[in-house]
Parts: sequence; structure tokens; C-alpha cells
Amino acid sequence: MFDSTEYNLKQSLIYQKSIEIFHLSRHIAAYITNEKDIQSMYLSKKESDRFANSLVMDSLGLVPKIAETEIQQNPIIKLKYAKSLQFFIDSLYANCLKLENTKINGKDFVRMLRKELILFKRMHRRYVKSLL
Repeated sequence: MFDSTEYNLKQSLIYQKSIEIFHLSRHIAAYITNEKDIQSMYLSKKESDRFANSLVMDSLGLVPKIAETEIQQNPIIKLKYAKSLQFFIDSLYANCLKLENTKINGKDFVRMLRKELILFKRMHRRYVKSLL
């Protein structure tokens, strides 16, 4: 049986979108790096592999940060956590730009992720405003 926090979290649009962004980031990184795992991307000397690793790690950071924000009872701390999501969004966007400037296959997929991040950034702004 679900408790109310878990139920609210699964119903949250921003939470669902963050999971979608993580899956998209992971698939793009796998395509760009020829199915390398995270550790191989991290240890790689190729610039595109390192950017892909950063992309996946930053997108992975979104999901628990949103969960942490949603379970907060104190509205001031909740707002602080919600605002801190901007760091991950900006970092993801910057990594997309860096990947687009390297010689990789799949730049169209990276552009698609960038467009999703723009939508997510708008969603995040509305989310933060709703907490005020």
C-alpha cells in the first residue's frame, strides 16, 4: 500500500518529467558512447564520453532532489530545495551544448534533449512560483 508522500510524488508532473529526462539522457549517452557504462565514460579520455557522463550524472541528480523537495514539510526549506534544482538544469543544458560542439553522431538527439530541458525549466519556474 502507498503512503501519501509516495502517492503524491508519483503524481507530480515535475517528478515524472525528471525521470523522463534521466531516461532520455541515458539513452543519448549510450548512443554517443557506443553503450559504455558510467565508469567507462568517466575514465575515458574522449571529451564526448566525459560530457555524456556528466549529462547522465546530472540528470540522475534531478530525481532524488525533486523527491527530497516533495517530502519536505517546512515550506522555507522546500522552496530552498526547489530553487536548488536550477543548478542541475543549467548543468544539463551546458553539457548538451558542449556535446553539440563535439564531433559526435546523434546531435539531433542532443538537440531534442535540450528542447526537453527548456520545457523542464519552464515547468520548474512554475513549480517554484507555486511554492511561494
